[in-house]
Amino acid sequence: MDADERSLADDEDAWERVIEECQDIADEHREKGWSVVVPVPDDVRPVPGPETADDRVGLDAVVSQEAFDSLTDLLADAPLDEFESYRATADGVVYLTLVFRATETGSALCLPLSYSVIDAEQMLDRVRDGDVMTTYCHPPGGDAIEFRHEDPTPLLPPQ
Repeated sequence: MDADERSLADDEDAWERVIEECQDIADEHREKGWSVVVPVPDDVRPVPGPETADDRVGLDAVVSQEAFDSLTDLLADAPLDEFESYRATADGVVYLTLVFRATETGSALCLPLSYSVIDAEQMLDRVRDGDVMTTYCHPPGGDAIEFRHEDPTPLLPPQ
């Protein structure tokens, strides 16, 4: 699957714009009767990160406890069976909006993420070497919910 891609090179408030667009996608789903959770991370880090050893490979997203609780409630109702992603880049940063859907219940997760390509060098090398990329979403100090990306191409920097 290819990501819907665009450039944010001339946008000084790129992260805020990605969050707004994520909210817009969520609103479009809500207008169609979907229940949507949009947990905006307080922090996103590639793992492994610069000069760190980590068995995990992907993006580690820390969300508030309230957002995490909403996310676990959403996941308790039905499995996520659809996925799409939107990617933008600016100044060495990859911005993502991940949309996961549970079509059985009309529920969706819209997750905005970003990462620095330089900080993600180890992660990107491991993904390119065949490791599965995963998004880890958790509250501060808590256990993570994992979203595996069998095809990480839409989440990687454009070639």
